[in-house]
Amino acid sequence: MDTEDIKKIELLLEKGDYNSVRQIVEKMVEKNLTDEERGEGLAAIASVYLDISNAINENYVDALREAIEGMKKINQAEKVVKEDINVRDIRAKLQNSM
Repeated sequence: MDTEDIKKIELLLEKGDYNSVRQIVEKMVEKNLTDEERGEGLAAIASVYLDISNAINENYVDALREAIEGMKKINQAEKVVKEDINVRDIRAKLQNSM
């Protein structure tokens, strides 16, 4: 598998075109390759797969961090609202007791 095929596979995986990736891999498997060539090809595919998986995982972690920050803001706003309600309740009780 040459670097051109690897680049093609990377682009196709990023696009989600798995059928085209499968076709490239099938062509590679159909060729009469030495064990070394077959191993290099499989290692290249594994490397591309790991690169794509890592990119997906990084995006997932970023999304989780954003969600956590959003939840912190919501929790803070909820705390402020609860404190405001408590103050109103105390004022109402004080006014009713007079």
